[in-house]
Parts: sequence; C-alpha cells; structure tokens
Amino acid sequence: MSKTTILIPAMLDFHFPLLRYAFCTPRYAPVILEACPEAAALGLEYAHNDLCYPAVLIIGQMLHALRSGQYDLSNTVLMIPQAGDACRGSNYLHMIRKALSRAGFGSVPILSLNVKGLEDGARLHVTPSMLHRAVNGALLGDLLMLVYHQTLPYQKEPGAAEALLARWRQQLGRRLQGGILLHGERKALFAQIARSFSEIPRCQRQVQRIGIVGELYVKYCGMGNCGLVPYLHARNCEVYVNGLSWYALYYLDTHMVQDAAWGRACKPLLWYLNRVQTELVDAVRQAGFQCLDPYDRFCRTRQELIPYGVHTADGWLISCEAVQMVELGIRKVLCVQPFGCMPNHICGKGMYPNLQRHYPDAHLVSVDYDTSGTLVNVENRIQMLLDAQ
Repeated sequence: MSKTTILIPAMLDFHFPLLRYAFCTPRYAPVILEACPEAAALGLEYAHNDLCYPAVLIIGQMLHALRSGQYDLSNTVLMIPQAGDACRGSNYLHMIRKALSRAGFGSVPILSLNVKGLEDGARLHVTPSMLHRAVNGALLGDLLMLVYHQTLPYQKEPGAAEALLARWRQQLGRRLQGGILLHGERKALFAQIARSFSEIPRCQRQVQRIGIVGELYVKYCGMGNCGLVPYLHARNCEVYVNGLSWYALYYLDTHMVQDAAWGRACKPLLWYLNRVQTELVDAVRQAGFQCLDPYDRFCRTRQELIPYGVHTADGWLISCEAVQMVELGIRKVLCVQPFGCMPNHICGKGMYPNLQRHYPDAHLVSVDYDTSGTLVNVENRIQMLLDAQ
C-alpha cells in the first residue's frame, strides 16, 4: 500500500527541514511546499482580501501545489496547524475548505494539527513518537537558526556557514528518522553543533544588528515577509530571530497550563521542555554566541511593562523578545505583522511606545505585510530603521 502524501504549507523555513521527519510514518510521506511568487494572487482568486494575509498565502500555495500535477490527488491530503485561540488562524481550515471547493478540489481532505481538540473529525492523530521527533526537530532547528545567523555575516570564506548548515541538516534528518533521540545524545549534539559553527574562521566586520519579532507566520516564513532575512543579510546586517521553542513554551504556559481541562497534563511537559531548552541556551552561550534567557526566566522579563495577562495570540511574547534583544545590545528591532492582525497590533505595535519610553536609545519599528501593499513601502520602513543612528 502506497503512503499518503501530506502537503504542508511553508511556515517555518528554518525548522520544517527537520520538523517534517515527525510526520514520516508508515502511513504518511510529508512534503513541505516551496514558496511560490504567485501564491498571493492565486489565493485572492478564491478568498477575499479581508482575510488574514497568511491565510491568503497558504490558500494560494496549496492551490498551486494541487494544480501542479505532481501529486496523485486520490492519495493526497493537506495539513494545516491551528492554535485554537483568538487568532483568526484557528479558522483557516474552514476558509481553505471553501476555497478548495470553489477551485474544484473539494474532494482533497484537510487535516488539522492542533492540541486543543479542534476539528475532531479531521484532526491528525499525533503519536508519542511523532511528538518526540517534533520536539527534537524544533529544538535543533532553533539551535541551527541561532548560531547560523550569528555566524553568516562574519564568515571569512563565503559559503562556509551555508555548507555547514546543509551538512548538519542532512545528518540530523537521518538521525531523526532513525529512532528516539535520547537525552544525553541530544545534549551532546547541542554542544557539538554550536561548537562547529564557532570554529568557522571569522573576520572582523562592522555590521548592524537587527532583531526581528512579531506574528509567528510572518516572522519565520520568508514567503510571508518577502525574504526579509536575506534582504537584511545583503545589507550587511546580523539578524537575530528568537527560537520557536520560546513560542511553544509560551503557548503551553498561557493557553494550556491555565486551561482546566489540559492544565494537569501539560505541567510536566512544560517543565521538561524548559529543562531541555535551558540546555540548548547553555550550549549556545558556551560556544560564544548570544541567546535570550530560557523560558522560566524569560517569562519574568519586565512584567511591570508587559502584563502577563496579555496573552491573546503572540501576546506578551513579542514585547519580552524585544526587551531582551535590546538588553543584549540589539538596539534596532523590527516588529513584523500581517496588516489588520488585531492581536499582534495590540500586543506588538501597541506596546512599542511604552517600551520606547523605557529604552530611549533603542529603535523599534513596525512593518505591516499585506496582499494589497507594495514591497517598496515595506523596504522604505526597513531602510528607515537601518539609517537610524
């Protein structure tokens, strides 16, 4: 019996090359869809432009894949993650179903990946081994992203950091497919990966250090932020994007542990993930790189400025990341978000004036992405930040 192909939209550029192995099972063969320039235009053909910007891109990307002829539609399913909170992303599944039906692909099933019991009839069943591989894929993706971004601008030999990243992805992919990654082995891998990037020959360069915070999809997905990270690298910048595990712990802490139905079951997982994340942070710092605090200390960052109760969507996570970046010496911080994203505008852009008063030497700039906006406007705002003294 042939495996069913799972088409997964691009969302986490640095993490999906490893996270996809969580879905490699005897039943499923995951495929991470590549970014396509026509996604926005195609999405707007079957979804109105009042929809959330990430939803339009995801619909367009899925339709592009189904129209490509590369997949047997009788043995293909689509998968979409859902947070299950006030974010409109929780309603993506219904939007996608409607768009697919209008485009003639109503028979293609859509699976929901969520931990809140949403869409019970269409929920992807997650096994313990899948969860274990997903946790390891996310943590190893965090580590690679943190050390790669802090190595790339300073590499003496062009291409050295990129080549090392490709080798580690290949090696880690084989290991994640091979079975359970035990605690001691994972801890040793953290140290080995961080040390290998620190050993790349470096040269002294004057670069600008730019932090990126904001809405989850736009922050991590190059298709969603119009290739923001390569754009900044090309302009002699060192980019700092915080890891996905901070969001995972924030979500567990504020959305699951506080939930009467899930709290008791999630507390041990929160404790375990924080412990492993602390080992990751230690490995990064011991190799000479910078990193934000582990979650148990991170969540106590300047609570007099950022109320802990503000946890709709990305909530206080955005402001905490911005504060810790500024305190690490990253004085210029971009807050990226979809235009009209109410939770992110309140918790991100809405907090910036207060943060700016407490950190007058920092430069905090918000950038909105939208299907109707022009790339020139986005680049002008980014350039305004780069030109700030």
